[in-house]
Amino acid sequence: MIDLFLDTVNPDEIKNYLPTGVIKGVTSNPTLLWKEKKAVDKQLEEIAACQPDMLFVQLVGETVDELAASYEELKNRELGVTIGLKINMNQVGLEFVHQLKTQKVEEKILGTAIYSAEQGILGTLAGCDYLAPYINRMSNVNIDPYHVIKQIREFIDSREASTQIMGASFKNIKQVLDALSAGAHTATIPADVFEGMVNNPLATDAIHVFNTHGKELSQF
Repeated sequence: MIDLFLDTVNPDEIKNYLPTGVIKGVTSNPTLLWKEKKAVDKQLEEIAACQPDMLFVQLVGETVDELAASYEELKNRELGVTIGLKINMNQVGLEFVHQLKTQKVEEKILGTAIYSAEQGILGTLAGCDYLAPYINRMSNVNIDPYHVIKQIREFIDSREASTQIMGASFKNIKQVLDALSAGAHTATIPADVFEGMVNNPLATDAIHVFNTHGKELSQF
């Protein structure tokens, strides 16, 4: 079964869209949390209270030891939901993924900050469960994100790896559709973009007419 993720730390948005049944979990990052100007513990507790199936939290650190410390701090939090780990796909991140997966294969890891096919390939080899290529950010620097996705997907499929591509960094619905068409297994979508997918204005108008006429049928 394929499920989507919601890229937000806003509890109201999470509560609003989880009941659709197509959202598996939530992805967060330090920038989204920073913008809220609230303590991290409080924000993570509020998100967890919404009961997503999974909550991805990004580890912070510029060395393997710092990532390990961030990991231990996160694991000591009692959030009551399944926690996934977002880890940047640079050399330090790869080293930590390898170290962690060697010791705790059950941990779910999302390799993030991916701007190239080689990063995705290395993340697959390191043992990432998911990879997050940055669609809009690549487009902004004249990198074709869909070609990157195709290259990563071809590598995953040819090696029969279990890693899944989770498209990220979207500004509009077309980018989401193009990423999935290019081979992304799933996507993590900002709330405003998901809103446009769920409530298509043309469909909303048509539904309103149907409901109005349906209620008026009782008059005959």
